[in-house]
Amino acid sequence: MIAKRTSSHSLSNSNGHLNDLLEFDGHYCDFGFPVGHAVTTFEFLSATLPRISSSKLDLRSSKLDEVIRSFAKVFDAEQDEIDTAKLLKACRAHLELMRSGGSALCLVAKDLESNLLKVESLYKKSPMECKTLTSLLELERESNIHNGNMLHDPSASMGLLWIRRSLAFQSHFFQSLVSSDGQPPKDAAYEAYNEHLWPYHGWMLRTVFPASLSQMPHREVFLSKFGEVDMEELDHVTVHKICKKLMALVTTLEPLLMYWKGSFLKLNLEDERRV
Repeated sequence: MIAKRTSSHSLSNSNGHLNDLLEFDGHYCDFGFPVGHAVTTFEFLSATLPRISSSKLDLRSSKLDEVIRSFAKVFDAEQDEIDTAKLLKACRAHLELMRSGGSALCLVAKDLESNLLKVESLYKKSPMECKTLTSLLELERESNIHNGNMLHDPSASMGLLWIRRSLAFQSHFFQSLVSSDGQPPKDAAYEAYNEHLWPYHGWMLRTVFPASLSQMPHREVFLSKFGEVDMEELDHVTVHKICKKLMALVTTLEPLLMYWKGSFLKLNLEDERRV
């Protein structure tokens, strides 16, 4: 299901060839959610997600393929909830994808890993009580370590808060790579940072993160790394396939991140303080 953004980087035909990248059989994209349904509430995740056919993942981008597959399995339709174990597995797969992106994404990867460890620490202690995202958040909230929505750090809730923001930043950035006539990666990364991370960063992180993002290479370098192909192999067909995968990841993440944030808001755990 494609979540329509309300911000300036909407998925709805923001560039000329997105429709080509979202070709689908029946009602589904090659990898992700049902097409053509505007998302306004959390009901979009109530249906079972389609299985991802390995025959459609015919490049050598095993890391990207694994991320798409893993996030497509995170939402448990029977429980109408996010499965914590599957979410952690998907985030671990995503961490490996970030590491493959080179030095420009090194700080993003380190931040993601640090926050993953916070969540995994609680999950390993109480896997049954933390089976779903909501049950994990409720368990920690009931332990009284937080002060309302002022989250204790380190804590699993704080880790999940920042993982979600990081994934939102990355999803925004991935979408920018799809269009050959879009922003240069460095500019797209700054835009994504300003929307998803800057409001919650203090002066030090507002200096460190942009400096790291300034190292962004050309679009073709990222496509080569994420597609796990040599630069010499980036012909039109190969680029098209890699971009379809990136759009599949974006359209899989978008509704998941909306539900994720909704869980925090419902439990009054959305900490908006700067760090």
